[in-house]
Amino acid sequence: MDFDALLRPLPGNRCGEDLTFSALFDEIQEARRCDDPSVSQGEWVRPLKEADWPRVARLCEDALAVRAKDVRLAVWLTEAVARTRGFGGLADGYRLVAGLCESYWDDIHPLSDDGDQEMRAGNLDWLVTQSRRIIRDTLVTDSSRGCFSMADLESARNLAASLERNPQEAEFLMRAAPVTLDQFEAARRDTPRDFFVRIAAEAEAARLALGELERVVDAKLGLDGPGFDDARQALIEVRDTLRRFGGDVPAPTSQSRAVSPGESGRIPGGERAPGGASPGAIVTRADAIERLREVADFFRRTEPHSPVAYLADKAARWGEMSLHEWLRTVVRDDGALSHVEELLGLVTQDAPGR
Repeated sequence: MDFDALLRPLPGNRCGEDLTFSALFDEIQEARRCDDPSVSQGEWVRPLKEADWPRVARLCEDALAVRAKDVRLAVWLTEAVARTRGFGGLADGYRLVAGLCESYWDDIHPLSDDGDQEMRAGNLDWLVTQSRRIIRDTLVTDSSRGCFSMADLESARNLAASLERNPQEAEFLMRAAPVTLDQFEAARRDTPRDFFVRIAAEAEAARLALGELERVVDAKLGLDGPGFDDARQALIEVRDTLRRFGGDVPAPTSQSRAVSPGESGRIPGGERAPGGASPGAIVTRADAIERLREVADFFRRTEPHSPVAYLADKAARWGEMSLHEWLRTVVRDDGALSHVEELLGLVTQDAPGR
């Protein structure tokens, strides 16, 4: 990405023309358009249209360099380079949007309407919201056994939990599953360590660039700006996962995790953990579950035939269940389950039927 050309003022009106109703915008939208493979086509089956991301990137770059400084072009370009170049492209896109907003806010397109920044805020909110999906869709394995994303890993974990709760539906669940944990783990083990190290570094670069974009947008829009927490947390999650996969697991710092008001026991940055716990100590339930997953990842990598990985993963899944859900998983007999629930006071009138 040529930042000098993309951030250079245009001759005359430094932000160029308004392209809102131009043929170029129509061309970009058509290049971005893709069919949803999950939607039935009925009788008129035709090849699914896929987005042409290289074309989107080329059209947006050319327009930003010679025709208009426009938030819409910048966020579409960010989407396109993230889809084609992964986290490195996402980082470049964030930096570009931040640079354009910081340098051209008074004149950048779409122009404000009597001080109303709603259109600009809407485009920036779209980018930040879309970022979480892009992050989850970006590939985190690189193997002939499969190229999978964080979304695939989550799907595989959900499948494993569903199989454990409903073993009688195993055939149906396996048939509908896009990927299993065994398939994901085979691809992970076959992926070179250098790949994990490189992609983790790119995810961290994207996190830093997102922070720069947040700083600029907050200065321009204040409370009217979008929330960045979900995208930042998604980048932290994928970065830390890739570091574990690559065997590089630094102790977490106060900046490495977002603080959620709903997480009881979370230690804000700068405060000491209870009892003088050292950085990286297990402080919350979520920390403990994450450590169990780290243990599972370690044994899959170093002792793939050891049962420890399976047991640690199972413990992590159980840790995310309520007591009622856990009982339904381990107690197969309905009569015995009802008796245990009654003894524990878990029976409710609106409990789902078994």
